[in-house]
Amino acid sequence: MGEEKSVNNYDTNYICDSSNSNDDHSNSDPTNYFRNISLSYFAAEPFEMLTKHNKFKELCLENDNPAAHYIEGILQYFVYKEKRKGLFHLRQSSIGEYTNGTYLYGLLMLTLEHYPKGKKYLDKLQWKENLSTSDHCWKRVKKTLSTIPAIIETRY
Repeated sequence: MGEEKSVNNYDTNYICDSSNSNDDHSNSDPTNYFRNISLSYFAAEPFEMLTKHNKFKELCLENDNPAAHYIEGILQYFVYKEKRKGLFHLRQSSIGEYTNGTYLYGLLMLTLEHYPKGKKYLDKLQWKENLSTSDHCWKRVKKTLSTIPAIIETRY
């Protein structure tokens, strides 16, 4: 029941006013909904979004949901091997203040030898003041990446 990946364990942001309980959805704004909906389940299981919920992901991307950009960045970079597109989406997730996106984008910038840019993004996490931030990010990113099936190429 307390499973972290449970579909019922969303941190959904409710957009409507709770005092208006007459189910009148005439004022609902889909832009706000898709921008602010929590995608924590899919951030932990990005391949699920690729295979089963692609249209939902596209709607969230159209409305600049930072978690959707994080997921798309991972899929583009690690699944499709489209590094530029992946980095673009990871940067967008960081701009949207998605911590895991900032962490992964910073790490990738460092590995691609863009040290000043990588350091700049990692410094946004204030890891020098709070070392546990980078530890938590690393655990979440590692867990996310472990769910992606890898194709191992033999090069002899």
